[in-house]
Amino acid sequence: MYNRLKSLRSQHNTLDSLIRREEMHPYPDSQHIRSLKKFKLRLRDEISKIEDRLNANQLAY
Repeated sequence: MYNRLKSLRSQHNTLDSLIRREEMHPYPDSQHIRSLKKFKLRLRDEISKIEDRLNANQLAY
């Protein structure tokens, strides 16, 4: 589960960079930015779920 979390965080950071880069273009593609942000939100939700599970497991011990 830790490897999955690490991978998701990496993807989340990559999307952050892609969004910033696209926003810096003279004529940014707002549709592309919107889709990147939606995907980033889905990743964030999955990261939160995994972190919640990991925290719950730690409290159980």
